[in-house]
Amino acid sequence: MNNILVISKHGPYHQQSLRESLDMVLIFAAIDQQVIWLLEGAAVLSLVKNQRPSAQQQKDFTKAIGMLEIYDIESVYVCADALNEHGLSTDDLAIEVQIAYDNDKRALIKQVDKVVTL
Repeated sequence: MNNILVISKHGPYHQQSLRESLDMVLIFAAIDQQVIWLLEGAAVLSLVKNQRPSAQQQKDFTKAIGMLEIYDIESVYVCADALNEHGLSTDDLAIEVQIAYDNDKRALIKQVDKVVTL
């Protein structure tokens, strides 16, 4: 079993990048890989509660985020700087996350076998 860190950096509706990250996280978990998901920059916006992607004529991937728990993905981190930049707190997010500061991000990278950045 590999430990894999998936880092998402783009906003939720930026060329389906976030959807691809979510799919990758779910696929890795489905094949019994240990997965950590880190959302940086505008990617944290994908976790905001009560989104209405249909208003932007986008597919609603937010329901799939709720599936993370079903796949035993418990290690979801959000960058503290990204939360601050977008004026968010963990209370604004649809799922439970852990806050990652710069030292935490470096530690996450060191503890995994592979890093995938989207």
